[in-house]
Amino acid sequence: MNILISLGNEIINSFIGQQKKGDISRMFLEYFKKKNYFDEWIKISYINSYISEKNNIILIQPTTSIFDMNGISLNNILNYINYNNVKKKNVCIIIPDIYRPIGKYKIKTYVKIHEKLGSDFYNILHANIINHLKDYNYINLCLGIYNNIQNKDIPTNKSIQNYFKENINEHENKIIYKSFQLANEHLYKHIFNTNIITTNYIHEKQKYPAMEPRKYFKKDTSKRRYILDVYKHMHK
Repeated sequence: MNILISLGNEIINSFIGQQKKGDISRMFLEYFKKKNYFDEWIKISYINSYISEKNNIILIQPTTSIFDMNGISLNNILNYINYNNVKKKNVCIIIPDIYRPIGKYKIKTYVKIHEKLGSDFYNILHANIINHLKDYNYINLCLGIYNNIQNKDIPTNKSIQNYFKENINEHENKIIYKSFQLANEHLYKHIFNTNIITTNYIHEKQKYPAMEPRKYFKKDTSKRRYILDVYKHMHK
């Protein structure tokens, strides 16, 4: 059983108007549903979510904002669905990633918590989810929404909320849908149709690789040069 859950802006109604940056995960599930001919959305008020199902894949769109979601909320949704008799249960959480540029995505089978960022929004979210989804294989699909990767300021919870409400322009929309095509193929080829191994474990890192200065080491070639010189003299 594979379950895809999109987290992002609050869903006020089912009508999709002007798309916002924080709607990208919802946009992907809409694309995924149409591309793979899923049933129409059914609203389940008890868990405040829209659900669509086909074969062994379930799509879930919680109406609650990502800023109000946590591991307990997601666990309640999964308990309502009640697939306890299914041995293989992969849960793919789809999130808008402010650290990744627009048009880029990444599927993760483990989560890295970066100590450098401290109480970062994503650190708290991932740690909370993993601690409550122990009966599932946790997969993470990160969809980039950042269009100014030169800015190195660490975003605050408030600035992320504001950024999630920014409109997606026409040019960004075209780039995003190209990444949707690739992500859709990636999910089917490498996730749904294979026996993936997830760690469900938080890997701690001190800082992002991009923040670390590169170290260049000059390799000592004196010994190699000496051997070559001897070889030349032997064959004169």
